Amino acid sequence: MKESLEEIALYYKNQGAPSDQSALLSCLREAQQACGGMLDAEAQQILADVLDVKPAYLQAVAKRISDLKLSGASHTLTVCQGVNCSREGKNIHRYLEDELGAKPGKTFLGGKWMYQTVGCQRACRTAPNVRVDGQLMTGMTLERLKEILQKG
Repeated sequence: MKESLEEIALYYKNQGAPSDQSALLSCLREAQQACGGMLDAEAQQILADVLDVKPAYLQAVAKRISDLKLSGASHTLTVCQGVNCSREGKNIHRYLEDELGAKPGKTFLGGKWMYQTVGCQRACRTAPNVRVDGQLMTGMTLERLKEILQKG
């Protein structure tokens, strides 16, 4: 697999990655497909070495693109940490972190879900807000979140 990833990264480096964002995203998507659906730490390191960037840079890019996965989780739950969302969604944070044991950047519910937190999502009037697999869901309630997590 290492040679395959190096080949992919070299091709897209010649196409302008990492400075060309389109080439970088294409590189990450193709590498993810070659890795069976996720970019683990080893794959990130191989790509970073060829592209002359730090793995943290690739992680930062991948976290912002909903179809790029850094873990084997089937779904990603991203919870807004903005002022209104934190205040209105205290029970959501408590449920995720205290009852389910979810920690930001880690998987939970048997590895089915990846839990992430982000800054303000700029939908403050409809707080609390979360993203489920990249889709913004406003006015989230604890009951609705529990339904989503059970279905996932």
